[in-house]
Amino acid sequence: MKVKLDDYEVRVLINGLVQQHRSYDAETNGQIDALALRLCDIADAIKTGRKKKISFEPVEIRVIRHCLMEWRNREIRAERYGAVDAINELLIRFTR
Repeated sequence: MKVKLDDYEVRVLINGLVQQHRSYDAETNGQIDALALRLCDIADAIKTGRKKKISFEPVEIRVIRHCLMEWRNREIRAERYGAVDAINELLIRFTR
């Protein structure tokens, strides 16, 4: 699956993955680590304000969706609705 993201969205996604890191089993944490590192390299290469189509494997999409949903639920419980809106926008991109 290809998802078009700008540099800000990639950095928000990295933040979400890092925040959810260590909340899962060793295999999932390893997948999160690898994905976050790959996204860091991509974020460094994207020019500010530009979007880039990024290819994700099905397992990466599953991990991203799961992390974003967990992160969104935690932000809802903390009543940080601005963050919830940003997370929802990312979640929509990964559910199409």
